[in-house]
Order: sequence, then C-alpha cells, then structure tokens
Amino acid sequence: MKFKKELISRQWRLYDYLKEQDDYKHLKEIVEETGLYGELPETDINNSAAIRTLKKDIRKLRESGVIQTVIFSCTSRGVKIATKEEYEEYSKSVWAAINRRAKLQALQDKKAGLDGQYRLVFNQEKPIIEAFKEVGA
Repeated sequence: MKFKKELISRQWRLYDYLKEQDDYKHLKEIVEETGLYGELPETDINNSAAIRTLKKDIRKLRESGVIQTVIFSCTSRGVKIATKEEYEEYSKSVWAAINRRAKLQALQDKKAGLDGQYRLVFNQEKPIIEAFKEVGA
C-alpha cells in the first residue's frame, strides 16, 4: 500500500517526542522542549512561524497512514497520543455532534424544499410557504 503523505525527519522526531509524553503538551512547550521549530517570539506566539509549522506537522502525523496511533491535537489542553478510553469518549462525542448537525441540516433542507408551495391557511399564516428572504426586502 502506498501512502500519499510521506513524513519528513522532523515529523518523525515530533512523533517520537509525543510517544514519550504521558500528558497533554501545549504547543509552546513542544516548541521549547523539542528544539525542532526554532525560537518563539516575545509576543504573538500563536501566529509565529514555529507554531504554524508545528501545527502543520501535527496535522501530517494525524493524516498519515503510516502512524498508527490516534493523536489529539489543538485542544485547549494541548496535544497528546490518546489512550483507548480517551478515544472512545472522544469518538462518541464527535459522532453525536455529527448526528446533531446532520439532523439540523435535514430539517433545513426540508424547509428549503417547501419554498413556494401552497398550504392550508387557518389564521394569519401566509398561503404560500416562503422559506427564503427576498433579495432587497
């Protein structure tokens, strides 16, 4: 099997570093402890080249078919390789959010599909469904 996204040596060293950690690591800590990304500026750390490069490397590790571990990243807690229990909880919450989003989208699609249709009028309702705002109204 050929993988599209090959990893460079810096990304492998980052992966080795993450395997050694037992707890979450903030991006700033990773930059300072690994020495892989250069110096951090005094201000605007999150917009620095070091942090941007680190985020790209984390994304590459997460997308890699070669790396077989699950990496949590860019949460408020930091970055780490997940335990089985952590991943199960995380996966359930992500799938629940996806399902809520899908149900909401299905409802919105249903409303959009009713646009312009006639309906029974009982009180002050309009006889034609207007699902969208008129341009310039």
